[in-house]
Amino acid sequence: MDNIELRLMNKLPISTAKKLGSLFPTILEAKLVAEWYKINPNKKFGWVKFNLFPFQFKHKIGKNSYSGMIRMVVSGHSEIYDDHYVEIGNYCSIAGDLVFLLSMGHNYKYITTSPSLFWPHEYYGDIIIGNDVWIGERVTIKGGVKIEDGAVVGAGSVVTKDVDPYTVVAGVPAKSITKRFNGGVIEMLLKIRWWDLPFEELKEIISYVGPDNPSEFIKIVDKKRLARL
Repeated sequence: MDNIELRLMNKLPISTAKKLGSLFPTILEAKLVAEWYKINPNKKFGWVKFNLFPFQFKHKIGKNSYSGMIRMVVSGHSEIYDDHYVEIGNYCSIAGDLVFLLSMGHNYKYITTSPSLFWPHEYYGDIIIGNDVWIGERVTIKGGVKIEDGAVVGAGSVVTKDVDPYTVVAGVPAKSITKRFNGGVIEMLLKIRWWDLPFEELKEIISYVGPDNPSEFIKIVDKKRLARL
């Protein structure tokens, strides 16, 4: 959505957009995108397509994160939508076709898995994605999962459990493959929280030390962190 279209949609009342949306669904979607950007101004982040307005607008997206389209699956009545929450940290790289599976519409332990006779109001829980997380194409994340800072999720994975910091996971269900760095480097990266530094400052540091020199990067950022205390 360009700036001109965004300004036009901001002037359009949501009640009017809903009426027009019955005939022209793209108008309602454009209005929802505009409302989304009011609270999440990161234009690099593909807006999250939800099933019900206005519950999508309480989720939190960090700075300098980007994504393709995200689909949020919530089965049940409006109170379940109102309960759910998704948080995505700073500098996350998220490929397309990510699915957040937040609630259960079927339970295989019940007499029937069909919701025609009984609708299970079961909410899996919030999804929290930390900072500097990379998620590949076509990943599904179950509600209640926390993906910690620095983690990587391989394409096509189904994440059903928490992912530790700087851990690479993949598979169905996703399992730990390796760590991005050794324990000492991970500990320091979590300590310095580089993703909280100003963007231009980070660019300058990485330009100086290079993108593949974590030890020198940590030294410089830690020195700046201590100077701010």
